[in-house]
Formats: sequence, C-alpha cells, structure tokens
Amino acid sequence: MNECLKYDRHTVDNVKKVADIRDYIPGCTRKAEQMVECPFCHSKKMSVVHKGDKNFAHCFSCGKSIPNAIDAVMTYEGLEWLPALESVAQRSGIPIVPLEQIRMNRISDNGKSPDSFCSQQLAASGLTQDDVCAKIIDSTGREDFFVTFRKGGIDPPFSPNSSDDEMLIYYFGLDGRQKSFVPRGNGGRAKPYFRVRWSNPAAHTDADGKATKYKTPAGAPSQVYIPQFIRTKYQAGEHIETLFLQEGEKKAEKACKHGIPSIGIQGINNFGTAKDGLLQDIQYIVKECAVKNVVLLMDSDWEDLHKNIISGDSITKRPNSFSKAVIKFKMFIRSLSTLGFDADVWWGHVNLNDGGDKGIDDLLCNSLLGHEDELLVSIDEAMHAHNGQSKWVNIHKITSVTDKQIEDFWLLNDDQAFYERHAARLSGVETFKIKNIRYKVEDGRLVQVNRYSSDVDIWAIELDSKEREKVIFNTLETFEFLKANGFYRMRNVNGDGTVSFDLIRIDDGIIDRTSPVEIRDFIRDYINGTCRKKIVKNFFHEKMDSVMADKKMENLARIENDFNDFVPETQRLYFNNGTVEITSRDIIPNQPMCNVWRSRIVPRKFRRVPIIRDIRFTDGRFYIELTPEGERCEFLRYLFNTSNSFYTHDSPRELTPEEQAEYFQHIVNKITAIGFLLCDYKFPSEKKAVVVQDHRMAEVGQSNGGSGKSILGNAIGHIIPQVFIDGKADDSDRFFFDRVSHATRNVFIDDIRANFNFERLFAMVTGDMIIPRKNTDPLEIRFSDSPKIILTTNHAINKAEEDATRLRIIYIEASEWYNPDHTLVDDFDHMFFDDWSADDQWVLFDNLMAECVIFYLRSFDNVWYKKGMGAVPPPMENIRLRSLRQEMSEALFQWAEEYYDPCGQNLNERRSRKDLFTCFCEYAGTNGHGVSRSNFRRKIEAYCKFKGYDFNINQPDKLGNVYSQWKPSHQSQPFIGESDKSGGVEYFTVFLS
Repeated sequence: MNECLKYDRHTVDNVKKVADIRDYIPGCTRKAEQMVECPFCHSKKMSVVHKGDKNFAHCFSCGKSIPNAIDAVMTYEGLEWLPALESVAQRSGIPIVPLEQIRMNRISDNGKSPDSFCSQQLAASGLTQDDVCAKIIDSTGREDFFVTFRKGGIDPPFSPNSSDDEMLIYYFGLDGRQKSFVPRGNGGRAKPYFRVRWSNPAAHTDADGKATKYKTPAGAPSQVYIPQFIRTKYQAGEHIETLFLQEGEKKAEKACKHGIPSIGIQGINNFGTAKDGLLQDIQYIVKECAVKNVVLLMDSDWEDLHKNIISGDSITKRPNSFSKAVIKFKMFIRSLSTLGFDADVWWGHVNLNDGGDKGIDDLLCNSLLGHEDELLVSIDEAMHAHNGQSKWVNIHKITSVTDKQIEDFWLLNDDQAFYERHAARLSGVETFKIKNIRYKVEDGRLVQVNRYSSDVDIWAIELDSKEREKVIFNTLETFEFLKANGFYRMRNVNGDGTVSFDLIRIDDGIIDRTSPVEIRDFIRDYINGTCRKKIVKNFFHEKMDSVMADKKMENLARIENDFNDFVPETQRLYFNNGTVEITSRDIIPNQPMCNVWRSRIVPRKFRRVPIIRDIRFTDGRFYIELTPEGERCEFLRYLFNTSNSFYTHDSPRELTPEEQAEYFQHIVNKITAIGFLLCDYKFPSEKKAVVVQDHRMAEVGQSNGGSGKSILGNAIGHIIPQVFIDGKADDSDRFFFDRVSHATRNVFIDDIRANFNFERLFAMVTGDMIIPRKNTDPLEIRFSDSPKIILTTNHAINKAEEDATRLRIIYIEASEWYNPDHTLVDDFDHMFFDDWSADDQWVLFDNLMAECVIFYLRSFDNVWYKKGMGAVPPPMENIRLRSLRQEMSEALFQWAEEYYDPCGQNLNERRSRKDLFTCFCEYAGTNGHGVSRSNFRRKIEAYCKFKGYDFNINQPDKLGNVYSQWKPSHQSQPFIGESDKSGGVEYFTVFLS
C-alpha cells in the first residue's frame, strides 16, 4: 500500500523516527540494546536497538528485521499498514493529520468571499476553490496544499498582498514546487512566479494605452499553468491519450474538471521560444505520460479580425498571427520526434454557437451546463471525422500538413476569398492591406490601390445647376492622402489620465511634430505642383482655412505614442546615415531608421573607428588597452586626466601598482557611467542618477569649480536629447523641470547648490516622472520612457550616507587636473565640441560614446561590479569622507577639531552630551549651522567616522559587538557604540587608541 495516499511522507517518517520500537515488541525493557525472542524463527537472537538515531530490531539467526514501530505492530498484532500507523501514532502521542484534512484546512484558510472578484471569476467558469487546490511541496520540503486562485493584489515592485480585490494566480511545477524566475539585474535571487488578473482592465493599460486583463512579473518568461489533474497523472506516470493546450489558466482547470487533460498557456504563441524550443514542462508531460496527441485549442474568435480597424490597416495581422502560432506549434511538437516521442499534432477551435460561448469554460458553463460529457463526445467525433468537424468543436490533424495548408484555414492565400469571409466586418473601411497589398473594394471585388495615389483625387470638378464648373473637396480622400504621406494624430495619456493628441509626420522612418499650418502648406504645395486648373488653385487658396480648419485635424489617422523600443540587450543611437545598434559584443552601424524622432538623430554621420581595444577585469583590477585612434581621442584623454588624482600636469611620475589600479577604476567608472546615461533601457536593478563631484575635499559650502565636471554632462547632450537646468536655480520651484518632455532622454542639472534637495529626485529616479507645467496639465512620463539624470556639484550630496540616497547614486569623481589655472585649452589648444572637425574628433568622440555603451552592457553581463549593476563605482573612500563632512556640518567639524585636539584633554574622556552641546553652541552660536540637540549625537558620530575615532567604547555597537573583542580585528575602522546613559544623563566618549 502507498504510505502517502492518506498521510504525507513527512508524517509517516516522523512516526517511524519518534515511536520507540521497544514499546511494541513483547519482552522489551528500557535498555538501549537487548536480545528478545524472534517472532519469525523463535530464537532468542532478536536484537532490539534504540539509541541515537537507531530504532530497529534484527534477528541474527534468521536474518529478518523489523525496521520501525509500525512494522512491529504489523508483525506482532497482525494489523494492516494504515491501522498500524494510526495505532502507533495514537499510542505514542504523535499527532498525525490526513492529507485530505490538510487540504480542506488550506481551502478553509483561504477564506470564502463570495463577493470577491476571484470568487466571481471562478464561479463564472464553474470552478470552486476545491477544484483549484494544488498538492504542493512547500519551502521546507513537506507536502501541503495551496489554492492557486486567490483574492489579493500586488505591491511594488511585484509582491503579492491579500488585501486588494484582484485575482492572483499562482504557478506550481510538475514536482509540486512553486515556480520561480530570476529577473535580470536581481543579483541572481529567484522570485516566486504568479500572475494577477485585474478586476478593471481599463485601469491597467499597456504601453499602447490598451486595457490589459493580466499582469506578469516584469522580466519573467512565459510559464505553463499545470492543474493538479495533470500533476497527479504526471507524478504517477499515468498515460494521457490527448493533451490540450489552451490560452488561460481557468480554461485548463475547467477542462480538467470534466476529464479533458489540459494545461494553460499565456497566449497563443507562448508555448515555446525560437531560442529554447518547446517549454520544458510540455516536453516532460509528453514523455512521462506517453501522450499520443497534442492539441492547440483556440477560442471561437480564432478567425476574427483585430478590433478598431481603420482605413489603411493590415487586416490580416491577427489571422496571420494565429496561423503563424499554429505553424510554430506544429514545428515544436514535431521536433519531439528527435527525442524519440512521436506525438501527433492537432489544432482546433470552439465553434460559434447560439449561446455566444467563446472558450471551453464558457461552453461548459453555458450551452453544455448539465450535460458536459457531450464535449468529450464532440472532441472524439472531430478527431475521427475526415473534415475535423463536430457540433461544438473543430479539430484538425496537422502533423503532416504544409504551412500553406495551415494558412488556408484562414484563407490567407486567397485574397478575394479572405475579403468575402470578412466583408461585413470591413463594411465602411475605405482601403485596407492584405499581406502588404493595399486594396479598396469596387462592386464586391478587390482593387489594388497605389500607396501614394488613388483613382480619386482630393478634389473633383462638377457642374452646378447653371452648368458652371465648381470644385468639390473630398475630405475622406484628403485624409487618406495625408495618411499615405505619413501625417497622424499621436495619442498621449496625460498625468491626470486625460488624453491629448499631437500632430506628427512620419517620413522615411523619421518622426517630426507638425501643425495644422504645416499640413495646409503641404496640401497647397501638392495642388500647386500637380494641378494646372486655376479654378482648383483658387479654391484651395481661398477655402483652405475652412475645408482644412484646425478642428478638422481630428480626422487624421490616430497613432499611439509607443515609438520607444527599449530593450536590455541592444542600444540604438541615430545618426544622419542610419541607426547604430550596440550590444555588449559589437557596434553595427548603417542600420535603417524605423520611426525615430528627429530630435534623437545626431546631426553627424557615423563612421566606425575602434577607440578602446579592450577592458579586462582580472583579479579585482581593471586593465585598459587603447587603439592608435584611441590615443588621439581628445575626449578619452579628458576622461583619463580627470581620473588622475595622483599628480598634476606639470609633475608627472610613475604610479605604484595600487595607484594604477585606482586610476583605471576611475576611468572605467566614467566609461560605464556614460554608457548608463546613454542607454535608453532602464534595468530595474539600477535605478540611479549620476552625480559628478570634485575629488578635492574643501570646507562645506565652499565652491571649487573649474575641474571640468560640466564637460561630461555636456557631452551626453551631443549624443541624445538633453534638457539643461541651472543647478543654482531654486530647486523647490515646482516648475523646476517644466522643459522636460517625452522627447527628453537626459536631464543635466549643472552645479547644484550645497543644500540641493536630492530627495526630490527619488521618485523620478525610481518611478514615473510627473512634471508640473505652467498653465496646462502635468506631464507624466512612464519610468521606462523617462530621461536619466546627471548632476554636477562642488559639494557632497545631503544625506549621502543614508541608504535611500546612497542606493540612488552613481558617483563620478573629477580630479584636480583641470582647475582655474589649467584648463582644457591648455592641454588641447582649443575648446571641446565647438572647435572639433566633423571628420576627426567628432568621429572619435561618437565612437567612444558608442563604446561606453558596449562596456556598460559588458560590465552588466560580466559582473564587473555587482550582479544587476553595469556602472562601476569609483574608489569610494574619498566620497565617503566628503559625505561625512557634509553630514556633520562645517561648524561642528571646526569646533570638534579644536575641542578634540589630540594635544588637549578631551579625547578619551566621558563627557555629558548636554555639556558638549552647550560648549559647541558657545563656539558656533545656536542657529545657522544645522546642528540641533536632536541631531547632535549623529553629527558627533559622523565626526568620529571621518577622523577614524571610536565612540562610546564602553557600550556595545548596534550589532551587539563589544569594543575589546571587536577592535583587534578592525583596527582601521571606527567603533560606534550605542547610547551611554547613567542616572538620566547621556554621555559621549570620543576615543583615540
């Protein structure tokens, strides 16, 4: 008998381990080892052992054994295994719970909320919590149960909660363990896989502004939903004659409930990828369950055209997508033959019926309610009919059919027949494309239409009642003419959820914003260039403003503002001679433009010239090798110079190996930070702003400019669209960012003030960017589309030591190489950018910028710094000290330097906090320095960290470490003890060992 039919394996193992075998063998005492009579051969040579983890009996005469207390009861009392288990558990006081009881408890624990969206969804599909309860393996390895459809929602970034009224769908593998995924940039940490079904899809739109029903974790691959019905058969190795793939988890569960083995896929194409082939779970099921037939079953809308067809649309795109999915499905299933599995491939769909049932779950809950077995009969009829047809479903065997024959199901190889099938749907659509051929309909027949002309012009001449000629303006044809020439209304979703439109023109893959005036000018130029009739020219001269009034522009074809196509593996830069595609391995120039904003096009031609031959990261150190052209690249030399904090231009010397390593790290930091700024795609693990600051440490509030920091910020603006903001401006002004737009790819805030509110940037760096604008609605830019930010400063960032700030910054340090006494002109004899020639330094600069992207992506791939991080930080000690000095305030630093002078009497002495604060105020006054009673201790701690002093050594630190034990192994680190209070008085001890 299978032990785990009623009780799980862990329960059984626990009884075997805990129950003392001596209690169930007659004649046993409490000795750890003893000899008793063998129940098999009746000799006195049965050894009973109970010590440590040993708990058994063995006869040295006949060789038979009793391995545990359960077997002892079966042997001596003649019970079957299950009664013996329960008897031992009861007599030994070991609680055991049947699996069925655990399952019912889990269902009960999930709660029953009949009014919840989840309950309504399940009920609509004829499912209960009991139907969707999976037998799983929990995180401890124990068998358990879990209701896979649950009430709840998601918290950012994608964590489940149980409070929202959405529906969460959890995925478990064939082994019963929860499915997980590792998002790129997440440091290799697996995250649980689940999906959310929104109760209000209209409130959750995709990048195109379309309502979405489901949301999957960002960066997660498609997974297969496996009902418990399938999992049970798989784990038992039970044969499945026919396996169905259906789009949706509920359909799969509903089908399984009625004996139709099904798994759920997340879309008609989501059963595999070109790279990896068929999803592994499907392969495993086919193999383990010896599946003979695999069916991709679609809904009854399988042949429908896409929604919201407008004139000029390609009406075959949805049918073509479905046919390609079936072709791909056939190829993937047939590929299993190379692994020794010969499953036949089938494709089918639910038929249209009077009940309007779309999917299998609808069919079973509506038309077949009460006689669900008819569906199994219908499936069998279809699979044995020569034409694959039956009442409720059509299913066709496609194992050996050609791709063209699959396309014929949708009539994709007969344009006229395709039109006739969809004629009613296309009524009123003036022109449309079938497989890239533009058509219009005349007398029920298709007639090809040239892309840029029509048999009907935008004007015609007719005779009035007095037989005089008059011009008739064809509004519809005019807007078709404009669309053929790339004029559109672009739809924008504003920050408050309202929708607005911009007029654009797409010409040769380049997008420009336009205006009603420019559109009218375009029509005038067309008339003037193609028409010789004065009556027509006069008409358009006099009537243009009325027949093409601004209000009429809403008749332009609509297009979504989704031109951004940012992907993690490839960055695209745009030049006059085409697109430059950049990956972590290569730079590929001269690629065609495809819907690119003109503002993104660098007004230069790109010619590939290698600059950096290689950057290697070995044994914790970077090594940089340049090409001859790289040696000539002035901007690269600038990066090298601003990374050299070891000597000045007039006193060169050899660097030590340690200095060389630090020097190269500064260079790689700048290269990868530039690459970060130029990359459109935002890795979720690197939501940061770039801060460029001086290496030189000055007094807080003192400005030491001239180090060339702004050059780096300006360089970014020569590659991507940038908005420059004066950092001296009032950053509390709510319109500080009002010049930022959807076209902006970088925001450069130059020379920020000492107390700049960096916290204001938190939401912009990690989320959507909301830009208040004067006299109009706020602008909302999605995080994925928002610009990255670079700041330059002569000061440390406020609260830089706090995690919330630190985790949002990529630092760059500029050395003192450039200063008021030594500028770029001194090194290069000319200014950067303005004085460069198009065929020399600009070429080298453009190539260097592209290579910065390469090395940023390569750093990401090769983990030069951390998993999920592409920007390599500079050596951080100097930055840490600057931040500490900013944190403590200059006034406190100057006071503490005097008060804790090593030659004085105050170091290593226990002083009351009150007396120390009074002493400080006598030195610096009570206002204007940012030091208060409440933050005084934090400022003193910052001073100790800055100086390397220890603090409150008579108290443990926040981790419980004791100074005397901790310090010997941390000589170079300051010890910061917790509060030292006695008799209601707090004391500080600043200690120098």
